[in-house]
Amino acid sequence: MAHALGIVFSAIYLVLLIVFCLRFGVYPRLEFFVAGFLIYAIHRKWSRRFMKDWAPFTTLFMAYEAMYGIADNVSAIVHVNELISAEFLMFGAIPTLMLQQFYRNPIFDYVGAFFYSLHFIAPTTFGFILWKRSPKDYWRYSIAFLLCSYGALMTFVMYPSAPPWFGLKASRILFQIDREIGVPVYSTIIDYVQPNPFAAFPSLHAAYPWLISIYAIKIKRVKALPILLIPAGVWFSAVYLGEHYIVDLLGGVAYSTFAFVFVEKLLPRFRLGKRS
Repeated sequence: MAHALGIVFSAIYLVLLIVFCLRFGVYPRLEFFVAGFLIYAIHRKWSRRFMKDWAPFTTLFMAYEAMYGIADNVSAIVHVNELISAEFLMFGAIPTLMLQQFYRNPIFDYVGAFFYSLHFIAPTTFGFILWKRSPKDYWRYSIAFLLCSYGALMTFVMYPSAPPWFGLKASRILFQIDREIGVPVYSTIIDYVQPNPFAAFPSLHAAYPWLISIYAIKIKRVKALPILLIPAGVWFSAVYLGEHYIVDLLGGVAYSTFAFVFVEKLLPRFRLGKRS
């Protein structure tokens, strides 16, 4: 009964949250999603454990978000040509421009927008699933997630880089979708949740779904392989929509892979996440 009530009240909260966001033109940040999971935890009588376990993750990630918004003000030099040159060196062309010129169609636009939106929801949802089913892996995933995020933040500060829509004037398809539907959904999301326009390299849109995937495969092995559709969809979308170069994606995969290896090889010595 408590399980069912937890799901019902969490669903009501999420519906009200969606109505609020649509009414006032804002996008829910991490803390809004955590509040929804807290409602579920309260009805399962897990509130004390939830607050103790999620407080460090939530606090540190909110601090990251606060610093992320000012990272582009630290350095006056924005790197544009380096990423373009790297794309030409690797592919002999710019994949974003090729995709938009030869394969642009409404289906790809909206499928791309869907996958790109998972970036803002999937990491927290996956963390909650791990917290319920595998607390030890939840702690390791959280530390790897934060390590990857703060590593990327340091790079944004030291090496601000421009995405294709800026450096190449590629179409910013997400904003075109906003104009088509008449509601500034994606412009609001990007302005509110991702205020730094020069944080292209490394791509956290590549890093987060890859980190989720390698943890899922670590835990479930072959059964988890279908989850690779998520990073594949997000990666394609990031390039097709004009938000990232493939070089950015490779950087994001490298950062999340390093975070995973670091946490899995070194931190178990400290018996992280052990419960009595």
